[in-house]
Amino acid sequence: MDKYDVFYEMKKYFQQTGQVMDPHVFASQFKGAFTTTEGVEGILMFDQYLNEEMRNRGSIS
Repeated sequence: MDKYDVFYEMKKYFQQTGQVMDPHVFASQFKGAFTTTEGVEGILMFDQYLNEEMRNRGSIS
């Protein structure tokens, strides 16, 4: 699992539930599937995605 997989799994969860999965829960579910660096990079990519989504919806001034 690389940073793109981490991003995709978090994005998929968000799209299905409308909620952000707790990174600690995510890490425990996929324990050992990615390095710390890959996990952090994927989470940062997801954070950027959320910022863009909110901007596109007009939720952020």
